[in-house]
Amino acid sequence: MKELLKLNRYFLKYKWTLALGAALLILSNFFLIWIPIFIRMTMDEIERISDGLDQPYDSVTSTLFSSEAGWFLAQNTGLLVGAVILYGMLLFATRQTLIVTSRKIEYDLRNKIFDHLQKLSKSFYDNIRSGDVYTRATEDVVRVREYFGPAFMYTINTISRSAIIIAIMLMVNVKLTLWALLPLPFLAVMAYWVSRYINRRSNEIQQQYAVLAGKVQEVFSSIRVIKAFNREEYEKDRFLRENARYRRKKLRLDLVEALFHPMLLLLIGMSIVLVVWQGGIMVMNGFVTIGNIAEFIIYVTYLTWPIASLGYTLNLLQRSAASNSRIQKLLAIPVDDAPLDRGVRTTGPESGKQNNESGGEGKETPSAAFRRDIVFENVHFTYPGAEEPALQNINLRIKKGDRVGIVGRTGSGKTSLIQLLPRIYDPQQGRILLDGTDIRDLPVHELRALIGLVPQDNFLFSDTIRENITFGKENAVEEEIREAAEQAEVLENILEFEKKFDTILGERGITLSGGQKQRTSIARALIRKPSILILDDSLSAVDTNTEDAIVQHLDKDLDDVTMFIICHRLSSLKHVNKIYVLDEGRIVESGTHEELLERDGYFANMHRKQLIEKELEQI
Repeated sequence: MKELLKLNRYFLKYKWTLALGAALLILSNFFLIWIPIFIRMTMDEIERISDGLDQPYDSVTSTLFSSEAGWFLAQNTGLLVGAVILYGMLLFATRQTLIVTSRKIEYDLRNKIFDHLQKLSKSFYDNIRSGDVYTRATEDVVRVREYFGPAFMYTINTISRSAIIIAIMLMVNVKLTLWALLPLPFLAVMAYWVSRYINRRSNEIQQQYAVLAGKVQEVFSSIRVIKAFNREEYEKDRFLRENARYRRKKLRLDLVEALFHPMLLLLIGMSIVLVVWQGGIMVMNGFVTIGNIAEFIIYVTYLTWPIASLGYTLNLLQRSAASNSRIQKLLAIPVDDAPLDRGVRTTGPESGKQNNESGGEGKETPSAAFRRDIVFENVHFTYPGAEEPALQNINLRIKKGDRVGIVGRTGSGKTSLIQLLPRIYDPQQGRILLDGTDIRDLPVHELRALIGLVPQDNFLFSDTIRENITFGKENAVEEEIREAAEQAEVLENILEFEKKFDTILGERGITLSGGQKQRTSIARALIRKPSILILDDSLSAVDTNTEDAIVQHLDKDLDDVTMFIICHRLSSLKHVNKIYVLDEGRIVESGTHEELLERDGYFANMHRKQLIEKELEQI
């Protein structure tokens, strides 16, 4: 019930529309119950006329259409047709009101979830399967929508229709009403049991579908690796096993649903048999008319779905509550789009002083800016779930406009270090200051607006080259696009394509070579005109000449931009102001390229190995 009460707040935005839909539904049921009444009145009138006339059929028909009774029957027929038409129109209006409103709520909720998912930290995605995220954003939202659509509509329909029909039946004959309603409680219990089974099986199917969807996504995102290792049959067998589990679960559910409908018809038939049997006895005893029997039979059919939908609606409510619980747990995860409320606020980007007053109320969050320096103070970082720290006791001071090289063997913590600056992760100890302000006190969207990041994977979207570059800056003009491409030394390659910037890339940019993808990713970062540029091993797939040309562009056009360059090709760091050497998450050396070579330490040893490898390649 707590989860359902949480859902009710979504009603507020559309409360008047939902109230109108409920009123239309009740009104439609009012016209619906007149249909059997007009049928009963017509049948009773025909029976009365037939009993009073001892004439052949043709004479009776002639009498009906030439007498006052004939006009009565014609009027009843017109009223019956009018009631049917009004019921249909009101039911259409009801569905257009309630179901459409539920779709609008689904639309709002889906947008809210998608927006929230984009703001969650990378650590969240490190610990959850993509199939689970997909299921919560799609299947769970559909189930929640059922609370505002079918469940709400069926509840109003069941209450209003049952109340009106049972009241009329009791007014006609209490005993016949009890006989007619006798099988319906069994119908409700059966519907509830079947719906619970369907709900349980549906949950299992949904979980298996998440596994299946995750498997498909994994296979097709790594299809090149699968083909390269000739593992198509292996992956096919794995998929067939998961698909077979999904099929078995679906077939078990289909079997129960196939049995439910005949059982439903059986119980309806039992109600009709009881009405005809007991009603026939009462007609012979003069308690009811033949028209009443027909009226009761129609009432029983009218009550069938509302009674059966009780169990179905209860399970819809359970499913909606369970899905909403999963969605609310997702929405309750803190986003990284706001400053951390740690009770400490700085007075401004330039102050470098902290306010230790309790609460910190009335203090404005400082805006992100970069005019002076970036400082790492005693930073320690461990990945969620990991035992060994990725970074330990990191202390750096980088001035605005500096070129900083970060080197080290694989797993030494280079990428971990630069991921802390845009707050992809936050350190467990220590702090990072931007012009004296702890970056955790800054809105993340403002902080990241200062940064141009080129990650290792160089992910490109399956879209045009233009859209991939302008992803870094919305509404960029043609001149800016060409300038960024030229700075990244990829303009010439793009112009060689038939459609140039409008060339459609394949999955993850497969149309381009490795070097072209890296340079397109660099252009995407440069078009932002960032204050801080991070190149995470982003020149590994380009030749030395192209790399030198890119570096020259960066030095010439971005002289006031601070750069962090992670690079395995140590000779490429000759131009940087300072190099930091990492080993096992610690800074073991720092200095310029020449200084580090003169010390003959860790960096010099790495440099010698690379020279030897280069000489061996040339042999």
